[in-house]
Amino acid sequence: MKNKKWLITIIVAIVVVLSGILVLVLKNQDNETTLTILEKRWIENNKNTVIDFGILNDVSILNYEGEGVFFDFLQSLEQTTELEFNKVSYSYGDEIENDYAFKVTKEIGKKDILVYSDNYVVLSKNNLKYNKLSDINNLTLGVLETNIEEVNNYINNSELLFKSFETIDSLIEEIDKEESSIDAIVLPKLVFLNKELENKLYINYNIIEMQDNYVISLGSIDKLNDIITKYYNKWKKEEYDTSYSKYFTSTYFATNEVDEQSKAKFRSKRYVYGFVSNPPFDKPIDNKLLGTNSSIISSFSQLSNVEIIYKEYSSFSKMLEDFNANKIDFYFDMYQPSEYKMDVYKTVSAYDEQIVVITGISNNNIINSTSSLKGKKVSTLNYTKTFEFLKKIGANVQGFNTIDELIKGSREETLIAIDQLTYNYYSKDELKNHKVDYQFSLDTEYNYVIRDIKENEILMNFLDFYLAFTNEKTLINTGYYNTVRRNVNLDLLKNTLILIGTITIIGIGYAFIKKNKDKKSNTMKKEDKLRYVDMLTSLKNRNYLNDNIEIWDESEIYPQTIIIVDLNNIAYINDNYGHQEGDNIIKEAANILITDQMENSDIIRTNGNEFLIYLVEYDEKQIVSYIRKLNKDFKELSYGFGAAIGYSMITDAIKTIDDAINEATLDMRNNKEELNN
Repeated sequence: MKNKKWLITIIVAIVVVLSGILVLVLKNQDNETTLTILEKRWIENNKNTVIDFGILNDVSILNYEGEGVFFDFLQSLEQTTELEFNKVSYSYGDEIENDYAFKVTKEIGKKDILVYSDNYVVLSKNNLKYNKLSDINNLTLGVLETNIEEVNNYINNSELLFKSFETIDSLIEEIDKEESSIDAIVLPKLVFLNKELENKLYINYNIIEMQDNYVISLGSIDKLNDIITKYYNKWKKEEYDTSYSKYFTSTYFATNEVDEQSKAKFRSKRYVYGFVSNPPFDKPIDNKLLGTNSSIISSFSQLSNVEIIYKEYSSFSKMLEDFNANKIDFYFDMYQPSEYKMDVYKTVSAYDEQIVVITGISNNNIINSTSSLKGKKVSTLNYTKTFEFLKKIGANVQGFNTIDELIKGSREETLIAIDQLTYNYYSKDELKNHKVDYQFSLDTEYNYVIRDIKENEILMNFLDFYLAFTNEKTLINTGYYNTVRRNVNLDLLKNTLILIGTITIIGIGYAFIKKNKDKKSNTMKKEDKLRYVDMLTSLKNRNYLNDNIEIWDESEIYPQTIIIVDLNNIAYINDNYGHQEGDNIIKEAANILITDQMENSDIIRTNGNEFLIYLVEYDEKQIVSYIRKLNKDFKELSYGFGAAIGYSMITDAIKTIDDAINEATLDMRNNKEELNN
């Protein structure tokens, strides 16, 4: 009987703990979206008060001539609360004087609610894509006078010329000329989107480091600030995506003069995407397609409000046969040139076509260029563009139908050429004993092939525009992460069920064996807890870093980021004001880091005046924005010396954590030298 009571007590305790955690999570969510009694009372007392609200009214999708995402939010806020806002209209570039406003800013302030982060783009009359900024050379770029300094700072290339224009109309007029003095233009993407589409300009490159942040700027009334913040949190969760999709598609259709009948036909059709399992691009798990392509296609499907279903094939040849028989509408083309029985359209590339040549870690191959592969036996996937390229340069190519067959059919000394994303996916398991000997860019692009140009004209043009418009790296990383996580979750579920069964059996046996023995404490010793804690700041310490570097290196989730923060002139403060003052500055800095901490991150004090931040799943634009905020907050430290910050991004398995720490430290030192000069 006592043993049964013991088991029941444990089960009840687990249920209570889980229930408590659930209550805390729900309560925290409620606090972010639910108005308090005082806030509701403030609304009742101010329903007859007209509140001025400055509004940008010429930004495509967000707020254009009284329609857009922000207008939907404000209208919903008015209808729900019965508050009245006097909407004061402004244009892009105007100085907004109202305390409460929907505006654009470079820096996000403490009283700003971020609605949308836009970036600048390189546009031209040519439908092409640059994978990186360094690919853009030997061009003359047209830039607005108001942007010329910022563009020069970000695009610092001696092989580029810049020509400034006073107005957007004069810039567009010049790029439209048959014999134009400029090859391309640089503009903020969203605010001039209508003009970009109307004038048939193609987005060639997204400069994600150059951004405009569209924010709701709050004023001096604390209760109103809380009301707007909570309501926006709720509205964003429930309505934002629907509103954004509506205005994105309506903007695209209106500027491309797509009539209602054509829109209805486009949306009434069920499109079929064909694929051959090829992780991480396409991987079916539990009757659901995961992978980087699924992330891109499902995102487009939700945005455009069209239905896309998936059909799997055992080989490319069978998929191509069905494509030519009009049984599928499009597929991802990383394959060698094919013969089609109808007119097809190939979209702009969604990937950076990087190929790695790998071999066993014990081999000492010297490969300095693709010419080094001539005459060598190289294994790769059949029918792919990599296979075609290797044949063209004279390699002795051995083809395999699937990546699993390729890995199983390869020996330690075998040279393997595969896409970098594929290598990253397998590098911690099946290819963990391989290393990269060489990396190169393919001379052909991966794209989506769409059949029957006339029948699928809207699909091909809209998908093409979407691929150029969106930050595809974010979608690719999301798809990659979801595929890896699903694999991990399946293994975790299986192992968890085994573990639960084992624990249950052991627990029951233990209950009988342990009848009259004293219970042993499972509490961690105090000294073990303190091993990872920095005593001055309560942050994690170098012991934590040393014990986690290997774990972080083994992670397959990208991007990862290392940020190094070095406080300025701590030695000077110690010498002139005492070590206690120096310690106070360090604690101030630690509090700033804790206050500004982002999700999926660790903050570590590595030595006296240096901190390391490890982050996962943030792109470079988000990291730069975060660092800007830290720099701004560190300027408020006592004595005003601030800090120097450097960072390094890890986007694949090639760069290690130690490499990133060294790069971030070097970047920090360079920034410190610039501050001192």
